[in-house]
Amino acid sequence: MQFHKPYKNQKMNESNIQQNTGKPNDEIDIFEVGSRTWGAFKKLLIGIKDLISFLIILTKDIILSIIIFILRKSLWIASFTVVGMIFGYMLFNVQRPSYLYISEGETGGIDNTVVIDHVNRLDQLIGDTLQLAHYLNLSYEQAKKIRSIKACYGIDINGDGKPDYIDITGKKYRHKDSTQIRLPSFVQFRVSLYDKDILSVVSEGLFEYIKNNTYIQNLYKIDKEQRETLIKGLDKEIARLEKIDSVQRSRIRSKDELNTEKGQMIFLNHNEPEIRLLYTDILLLFSQKQELQRHIDLIREPVLIVHNFIPTNQKERPLLWYFIRYGGLMAILGIVCAMIWQYHRKIWELLKEDSGKKILEQIREDSTKYKL
Repeated sequence: MQFHKPYKNQKMNESNIQQNTGKPNDEIDIFEVGSRTWGAFKKLLIGIKDLISFLIILTKDIILSIIIFILRKSLWIASFTVVGMIFGYMLFNVQRPSYLYISEGETGGIDNTVVIDHVNRLDQLIGDTLQLAHYLNLSYEQAKKIRSIKACYGIDINGDGKPDYIDITGKKYRHKDSTQIRLPSFVQFRVSLYDKDILSVVSEGLFEYIKNNTYIQNLYKIDKEQRETLIKGLDKEIARLEKIDSVQRSRIRSKDELNTEKGQMIFLNHNEPEIRLLYTDILLLFSQKQELQRHIDLIREPVLIVHNFIPTNQKERPLLWYFIRYGGLMAILGIVCAMIWQYHRKIWELLKEDSGKKILEQIREDSTKYKL
């Protein structure tokens, strides 16, 4: 038994030495992992930097190549642009000029959706001249001179209650966007005419068309009756509060007279309820009554016209519009034709029969490999 003890002690010492020497090895491993991670991160940064510099140089080369190409083919592009402008000028003289007129109004207590939908139904009748003339109380010849009739929403962005832009197409408004608010009473009318002399009769017929709608009339009547009922209720409440306020004031005066007698000391009674004047509540109710009354006096029709149609000689599509539109399209066509002409040999080689056969053979080989 005495021979086994030193062996055990020696084994324990070796294990302790291994444990003690294991700690520095762990620290070295952590340091190596950190250095390798940092090296990989530096390589990643260098790679990103090289990629960005490559993209910048590539973009610069592409832009310079496009500029040089346009300068070399400027005669092509200018020729096509001039042809497009000439075509636009001819089209401007051939087509009937139209004039755009804009009016803005308030629907008051009526939701403007009802009015806008009702007016936009007229725009669907532009092709049916007889029906359009019937609804607007116009002659057949006058109805033929109407190009479009639209009613649009106003969109508020900065929250001041005024339209920041007009949703002409009805597709710009995004109901999920909390920064956009569709104004509930604002409406803009847009009338496009081929003859500016019929503006007055079209405007009169349009507003009569809105007034004669039974549903809109009923909504306006109900809104007016409800506001008048609210005014009567406010009058009663104001009268009741004025009586209470006069009683409170008389109590304050009598209390002041008792407390200001000569030689009389003032004692505070905490059990006595506080006397409160009601003039602030009366003023608040009175301001609400004035607001309702102002609305009734101001809006005496279903639609209050704030800005009426203004006669103008400005055409809806001026000559510059035709120059920009058709000149720009022909300029793009000129660039495409110039590119085709410059690289027509390479394009022709690709379209040759031999190259076509090679392409077909390559496709067949790829398909057979895919099947295998």
